[in-house]
Amino acid sequence: MAEKKSYTIYFTYEVNDHSLRFPLCADVEVTDAGVYTVRNIRQDGQPSEALLPPIKVQKEDGVWIIMDTETASRLSAAIGAAIDEAERSA
Repeated sequence: MAEKKSYTIYFTYEVNDHSLRFPLCADVEVTDAGVYTVRNIRQDGQPSEALLPPIKVQKEDGVWIIMDTETASRLSAAIGAAIDEAERSA
């Protein structure tokens, strides 16, 4: 079994058509199957506890989806963009 890769991502979650913005960060672990488990989603720069439970995301046909609901959202798009950026710069 291949070693799992993990890293931290930084992203902005925008609510209400960009009128409310939250700078966040999270810990990401990727499996060979291209499933990303996103844990400890928290405010960037704050040593606080996780704001959301862990979620799993995956890129399907160029769109990042949350696997539990099989839907795309602003959150999955923001997380996915940060994952794409982290993978490009690795």
